[in-house]
Amino acid sequence: MVNDSKAEDLEAKGLYRRAAARWMEVMLLCTEDDDREWIKRRRETCLDNVKRPPVKVEDFGDLHKAVTETQHRMGIAQPNGNAFRLNGGKRQR
Repeated sequence: MVNDSKAEDLEAKGLYRRAAARWMEVMLLCTEDDDREWIKRRRETCLDNVKRPPVKVEDFGDLHKAVTETQHRMGIAQPNGNAFRLNGGKRQR
């Protein structure tokens, strides 16, 4: 087992990518294959612990509702969005 206080401190702070990079530096200094294998597993553990921010799903339902309410308040609401189409949806010449 190899001990590296810098890498362990980074892990304790939750900086797993930096800790994985530090473990790679430590691996380059090792002379024993067993130590390299242990560091490899430790580095993989760090990379597995990396958390990505949650993906926010785009939802435009609230926006559509607000636009519809605003159009009704302004008195320009028409079915199927015809208020913003030229010539009632017919082709302009």
